[in-house]
Amino acid sequence: MRLSILTLAAVSLCTAAHLQAQDPTDRSEENWKSVCKSAQATPLPIQPPAGPLSASQLPACDEQALYYGPGSKPNYAAALQCGWWQRAHPRPTVGDMFYGPGVLTMLYANGRGVERNYDLAIRFACENDWAAPAEQASRIGHLEYLRTTHATTGNFDLCDDITSGLSMGTCQAVTSDKVKTARDRNIAAEVSTLPPAAKLLLPNLQKAEQAFEQSRTRNEIDLSGTARGMFAQQEEDKLSDQFLINLQRFHKRDVPATSAAELAKLDTKLNATYQQLQHAPAKSWQFGTIKPEGIRETERAWLKLVDAWTSFARAAYPDLPQTTVRAQLIRLRTHQLQSLLSLSKGS
Repeated sequence: MRLSILTLAAVSLCTAAHLQAQDPTDRSEENWKSVCKSAQATPLPIQPPAGPLSASQLPACDEQALYYGPGSKPNYAAALQCGWWQRAHPRPTVGDMFYGPGVLTMLYANGRGVERNYDLAIRFACENDWAAPAEQASRIGHLEYLRTTHATTGNFDLCDDITSGLSMGTCQAVTSDKVKTARDRNIAAEVSTLPPAAKLLLPNLQKAEQAFEQSRTRNEIDLSGTARGMFAQQEEDKLSDQFLINLQRFHKRDVPATSAAELAKLDTKLNATYQQLQHAPAKSWQFGTIKPEGIRETERAWLKLVDAWTSFARAAYPDLPQTTVRAQLIRLRTHQLQSLLSLSKGS
């Protein structure tokens, strides 16, 4: 059921004229506060819908997982029910852009699990207290454009109009969840062909990989800005992708053959870079969160990862020389440390 209220109709007519005159790539609504005031002053003409979730499931419902469905199909009916329940149970101290009104905005804007209704989508977008003003101006304008053009296709997403560091981190997590699902499938496909002994060692390798990823993102990525969540997640995704690439390349024997002498040179280069970082002047680290002690902690986690890879590769790829396996890991780590060294020198 669509809202048919004079105030909203008047706003829509004014918006239509404004949108026709403005740059089509810039749909920000300068008067978004007035739009929201009108939308929120109007009583809701509908009741929260029923859905597949039981009353006991609603307090723990995950609107983000239900809407995006990473690892499984989306459940829009459950997401709708969850969003309405959350809206009735606000969490003012938790910065979750998808909670309650957030997921309802997307459901009504896209007509998923419910009839498309841009009036309601705008109203729920206005209820998002965690959105920055510039974000709201862009989002409300975006929805007004869709309403004015009577759009019936396409996909509206809260992440289309983000401006704040908090939102960037949240939206990066959504993207990462989708990528992780595909990555996990590819890892499972690689592991399915391995000898039983290697499969037994895989959990230990994955545990070491996770420990290294966590230490790397915590200690070797600058987390001083508001977009720190996004940067940390992006780096974790990059490392996880590299883990899969290593599995694939080792499986295909698609890595440079390395002699013991060549491995020794690579190791010397790695250690020299590491020592430069440890003995860099204190002023090199006066800004940001990266510090020598954090790099030292991450290096220890990496050494454990190398040992785990060595044991795993010996069982998984018995014809692949250990010097070749270790060399590949050392090259990757040296590149990471050299990037940090450039950062410490301000270049």
